[in-house]
Amino acid sequence: MMVPHASFSGLVLGAVPDVSVNLIAAAIGGATVWLATRTGRRVRLLRARRFWKAMGSRAPFIVLGAPDWEPLSAWEKSGMVGKGDMLALVEIETQLRELGFEGKIVESKELNSRDLRSDLVLIGGPDGNSVTATMLARLDHAVAYEFARDAGGGTAVIDRRTGSASAPQYDGIGDPTNDYGLIIRAANPLAPETAEIVILAGCWGYGTTAAAEKLRDRKFLRKQRKSKHFEALVETTVVRGAHYNTRVRDTREITPVTDD
Repeated sequence: MMVPHASFSGLVLGAVPDVSVNLIAAAIGGATVWLATRTGRRVRLLRARRFWKAMGSRAPFIVLGAPDWEPLSAWEKSGMVGKGDMLALVEIETQLRELGFEGKIVESKELNSRDLRSDLVLIGGPDGNSVTATMLARLDHAVAYEFARDAGGGTAVIDRRTGSASAPQYDGIGDPTNDYGLIIRAANPLAPETAEIVILAGCWGYGTTAAAEKLRDRKFLRKQRKSKHFEALVETTVVRGAHYNTRVRDTREITPVTDD
């Protein structure tokens, strides 16, 4: 059966409004998704930028530990750094770059007395990073958490206020199944009026990386927006050499520290 020319034209013209409505609806839907995604990203960046703004604008030192354990030199004469610390370094450098800031990467042994009074992002615990050890000792009366050896020979996070210990658990072959880390932001105890420090340290490298990644968490940053200086205990699950599902176990505000 042949459709008359006039009838066919009418069908086409009749379909045009429906097509237009669908195209407009699709365009509105796409624009809404794009706007929501962009808005969400901007909110995340604003909160992250608020956290890093003061330090980032002053180009902080990002400080890695520099273990001097002699047997390591047989493997690499220039020095070796744990994988967890390296992942944390990449994470922090990426965060700063996304916000338009830039940090200066150094090893702990490279800092002089003047550098120690600058803004510092310290990666790794006191056993592997001597600057972390120095700053935690200076903050001793202000922070509630500290690292200590546990009964199994590993490292645990001790809550000095309650005496409780948060220690990694291990499987049958001795690999950790979870890890704990600390996020500490405080005034630099060597220059409290002009500089700040951020410490990212785990019992193992998994906790260090998890602590660094938590600084991307919008909910975490929102909860800390009223606390300029704080300490937070995080826990992460470890499966087959990778960490997952990092959770904040506790956060506490830190009162200003002065240099004695």
